[in-house]
Amino acid sequence: MKRIFMAALMAAVATAAVSADLPATHFRVIGGGSHNYTYSAVEKPFWEKTLPEASQGQVTAELAGLSESGLKGPEIIRLMRANALDIGMGVFAFVSGDDAMFEGVDLPGMAPDIATARKMVQAYRPVLEQRMRERHGVHLLATVPYTAQVFFCREPVKSLADLKGRKVRTRGSNMAELVSALGAAPVMIAFAEVIPALQTGVVDCAVTGIGSGNAAKWYDVAKYLYNLPIDWSIGFYAIGEKRWQQLDPAVRQLLQDQASILENRLWEQTALENDYAMACNTGQGECRIHSPADMQSSSPVGPEREALRAVASQVAGQWGKRCGPDCAKAWSDSVGHALGVTLP
Repeated sequence: MKRIFMAALMAAVATAAVSADLPATHFRVIGGGSHNYTYSAVEKPFWEKTLPEASQGQVTAELAGLSESGLKGPEIIRLMRANALDIGMGVFAFVSGDDAMFEGVDLPGMAPDIATARKMVQAYRPVLEQRMRERHGVHLLATVPYTAQVFFCREPVKSLADLKGRKVRTRGSNMAELVSALGAAPVMIAFAEVIPALQTGVVDCAVTGIGSGNAAKWYDVAKYLYNLPIDWSIGFYAIGEKRWQQLDPAVRQLLQDQASILENRLWEQTALENDYAMACNTGQGECRIHSPADMQSSSPVGPEREALRAVASQVAGQWGKRCGPDCAKAWSDSVGHALGVTLP
C-alpha cells in the first residue's frame, strides 16, 4: 500500500510539474449541434472541465454550438485553415464538397453496426490525417460518430424489396446513390421540412439518425422504422495547422492526448445512445435520453445482408471512380483491407 501511495503521489507531482510549465493557452471552439445528446454529455464537459483540469487551469476553451455560431457546417475547414477559428467540429459528409476523399470514411451500407464503423474510421484515419494536413491545412484531433442513419417510413418495410419505388429523403450524393441502387427514389429535403413532406406524401420514407429522428418527433408521422444503417455521419474535431504549429510543444502533446479521451467518450456514448434510441422509438427495452414511441421496427436478415453488401460495394466503386484512382487505392489499402473489399 505504501508503494502504491508513493507511486500515485509521484505521478501527481509529475503531472503538476508538467502543468506548471504549460503556457496559458485559450481556444475558441465550435462544437457540434447543441441539441445533440453528445454535446451536453461529452463535448461541453470535456472543453469546459476535463481539459482545464488536465492542465491545472493553464489550457482553457470557450465552446459554442454550431447553430449558436451562425455557421452552417460546410465552411468549418476553411475557417480553421484561415486561422479565423481555433478548433472546430465538422461532419465529413458536409465538407466533402471540398474533397471527395472525405466521403471514404463513411461509405454507405458498409457498416451495419457501430463497431464496424469505428473499425473503418481507424483504418482510414492515416489517410484522413495526411489529406487534411497537406491539402486543407488542418490537423485532425479526434473522430466523432453519430447514431445510425436509418429509415423512418409511413408504411411498413419488411424487406429490402419493400423500398423499391418509394420516395426517400436523403442527404449527400453517396446516400442517394445507395438508395437508388436499392430501387428507391432519393429526394433531397432539408431536415426541418421532413415532417410536412411525410404528412403530405412528398416522401414515403426519410433517412436520419435514429436519435435525431426521435428528437424531432418523426415517429408522429412515420410509424415504421427500417433499421438499415446507411452510415454513421462520421465527423471530426480539428485545429488549423498554422495554429497547431504555433502552440507550445507541451500544449500540443496535452491537446492530442486529451483529444484521444474525447474521441473514446464520444464513441462510447454514441453506442449507448444508439441502443437507447432504438428502445425509445420501438417502446421495447431500456429507453433513456429520447422520448418513448411505439414504432414498428424491422431489419435486413439472412440473404438480404449479402445483397446489401453487394449493393454497398457497387456504390463504393462508383465513389472510387468519381474520387480517382489514387483515392480508390488509398481506400482499398486501408478500409478495404480491414473489410475485405477492393475497389476497381
